[in-house]
Formats: sequence, C-alpha cells, structure tokens
Amino acid sequence: MTMLLAQQTTQRSIGLIVLVIVALGGVAYLVISARKGRAEVGSELELAANRKPYLDDDELETTKLDRSLLAAVGLLLLIAVALPLYWLAEPGRQAGAVKAFDEKFVEAGSVIYTETAQCVNCHAAEGVGGVASFVVTNENGDFVDQVQWNAPALNTVLWRFSVEEVRYVLDYGRPGTPMAAWGLPGGGPLTEQQIDQIIDYLWSVQLTPQEMTAEVDDAVKQVDAGLAKRMVDVRAENVTKAKAFSKAAGTQKTVADLPVEKAVAGASKENDAFVTSRLNDADELQLGEILFNLPTASGAYNCARCHVPGAAYGQAGKPFEKLEYGAMGPRLQGIETRSTPREHFEFIMSGSENGVKYFSRSIGSGKMPGFGLNPNADAEGVPQLGPLGMYDPAQVWSIVTYERNLDRIPSANPDKAPQASPDDLAVVNTEPPQDAAPTIEAAPAPGGEPAPTTEPNQEG
Repeated sequence: MTMLLAQQTTQRSIGLIVLVIVALGGVAYLVISARKGRAEVGSELELAANRKPYLDDDELETTKLDRSLLAAVGLLLLIAVALPLYWLAEPGRQAGAVKAFDEKFVEAGSVIYTETAQCVNCHAAEGVGGVASFVVTNENGDFVDQVQWNAPALNTVLWRFSVEEVRYVLDYGRPGTPMAAWGLPGGGPLTEQQIDQIIDYLWSVQLTPQEMTAEVDDAVKQVDAGLAKRMVDVRAENVTKAKAFSKAAGTQKTVADLPVEKAVAGASKENDAFVTSRLNDADELQLGEILFNLPTASGAYNCARCHVPGAAYGQAGKPFEKLEYGAMGPRLQGIETRSTPREHFEFIMSGSENGVKYFSRSIGSGKMPGFGLNPNADAEGVPQLGPLGMYDPAQVWSIVTYERNLDRIPSANPDKAPQASPDDLAVVNTEPPQDAAPTIEAAPAPGGEPAPTTEPNQEG
C-alpha cells in the first residue's frame, strides 16, 4: 500500500489539491455555521421553511427555471469537454504511472542491494564484480583453505540468464560458493517482492552491447593485439553478411541469426545461406583459451569459474590434484565424444533450459547460461536489449574449438596431454566450394579427422 501511495503523478497531485481545498472549505463552513449566532426574529410557526410563501408561478417558470437549465447545460458542457480530454490523457497517465512504479522498484532494489542484503559487499557498486571471503571445505566439511572468491559482475547477468533463472539463483543461491540463498523458497530472508526489486535494480545497471564488446575486445587486445584485430575483422565480416542476407531475403536479420543457415529462394548465390566466418585454427584455439579463462568483470565472461575447480578464487585445480573434475558445471574433457560440434556450438550460444534435453543424453538445469543469444530478447514485461548475447558467433566457435581439444592442450591438462601443435588440432574452417549447396560446417573431434557435413535441415 505504501508503494502504491508513493507513485505520485501530475493528475494525482491535482486531484489531491482539489480534495484538500474542498475538505478545508467544508470544515470552514461547519465552523462558521456553528459560531454564527442567529437571533430569534419571530415564531417558528411563521418562519418555518414549509410555511413561508414561495415564488409565484411566473418567477418559477422563468428566472428560476432558466438558472437551473443554464447550470445543467454548463455541467453537460463540462462533461463533454472533460471526458475526451481524460480519454486522450489516460494512456500517457498509465505509461507515466508504470514508469514511476518501475523507478520506485529500482530505487527500492538499490536500497536492498546496498543496505538491506548488502550485495554490494561482494559484487561491488552497480554490480561491476568484486571478491568475497570464503572457506573451502572437503566432502566431510573439514577446513581446506580460506580464499578470496571472485564474485562475478552482475551488470551483464541478464544478458546470459533469463529473469526466471536469475530469480532462481537469488532464491536458492549457489551451494558451495559464497552466494547464499536470499529468497523465502530457499530459506532466505527476502520476500518475493524484494527479489523482484533486486532484479529491477539489476536491469538498471546492465551494460549496453557496445560496452560489453569493448570489455572483451580490450581484454583480448591486452593478450594479443593482432589476434584482437583479426577477431574484430571477422565480426565485421559477419555483420556485413547479415546485412546482405537481409537485403536479399527481404528480412531483418542480425548476427544472432547467422548460425541458423537457411536457403532463400531467388537470392544470389553468395547470399543464399548464412555461413558464419571464423578465425583460422590457431587463432580459434588461442582465442578460445583466452575467453575460457577471461578474468574481466571477476570472471563473468569466462567458462573456467564453473567448469574448473578453484578458478573462481584464482587457484585453478587446487585443492584438487587434477583439472578433470567439474565444479558447478561438469568436466569438459572429452566433450567432443558426447556432442557434435554443431550441438556444442548451439549449446554455448543458447545455454541450457531446465528439463530440456541437450546433446545425446543430457538434461538441462538452467544453470548453464547462453553466451551468444540474449535469453530475454522476446520476453514480455522486461527491457528489450536486443537479440545478441555477450559473445559473437565467431567467439563462440573459438570456445568450441578450445573445449573440443582440451585433452590435447598441455596448459589445460598437464598430467596427460601430449605436446600438441596447430597441425594436430581440429580443422574448423573448411570453406565449401563456390558451386556447392549451402552446408553446415562442423568442427571435427580432436585427432585431425574431418567431421561430416550435413544438409541445413539436418541436426549436427
């Protein structure tokens, strides 16, 4: 109720002013009437209202009637003018009320974030990412180590998780991490409305696509400026392809649609399908490793924080002896034997959905985010930030190439990996002949054997 009263609008302010004026006038009338003394001027039998002579018929049917009719016409004109004006202003009033209500929710969420739940202590102001002290224990609950856990940035969380997935994390937390359960369903102290207010606040601090792209590009540039330039060039080439396809097909497509290859009747040969441009083998492997372990924004962009134990607190593999164990996410060594390259690519692009099958025998839980497509792009009642995600298709393909070669990369599997060279790695950039029908190019499993190509309407 307090929140509803707080949603002040111009119309409501005017109404309250009129109400106050009328109320004060009524009170003044009652006070004056009570204090005003009236002397007796005669007998009540003579002065009673129902005994006084009234107006004669001539005055009743002229002056009195004219005044009454004039008042009625005036009221009718007022209604005739006021109702259309009210009708015209109502959509704007409703939109203004919604905006004001949203602003109040964002403000309330900000208070919860900074003061009530104090999310700011771990995730920093405006959700840019921070650290949290955490005690690592073994399976028996015994002390192992005191670590500084990287709390990921939340200013990109709604680019990779849906609103319901974010609500689930807030309600139930992330067991085995500093992220506690905050919602009532998980035993936390916050009500459903307070969780909604936190989510509304998170919407207000989400980065723009340009800001996210700049963060990733700058991080890659710091490692290898040449690789960063080639990555940007491939991205621009894919954008050009999307524009050319849209022009030929009469559609509005974006780079997010590039992975879905589709023949278009009447289109020119070079524009009759999306064939995503990619980096060469060595570049994909290097870029994939950089993105997989990207420390930017306290690890919000990387894969290692979930799939490599210890990576979330800067001790990859510790206290575990090997990297082959998963953490929040399953181990990735051998993923090339459990999925086709196309399935692998689409899974990283879109993430998992609770109860929905992925790969051959796996069931999603919703914990794996989508890094290439925005899960909230078409959702109702939320800000529309666009269809793209945190990574472009070429970057996702680079991660796919890296993950499908983990067993052959010494830095990822030092205990048993051979010294691999780029020639030993998967061939991922085979270009289709110019006269060939559009096909889906699939990155083969490690070992150098090419993966079969499939027709656009086939899985894989």
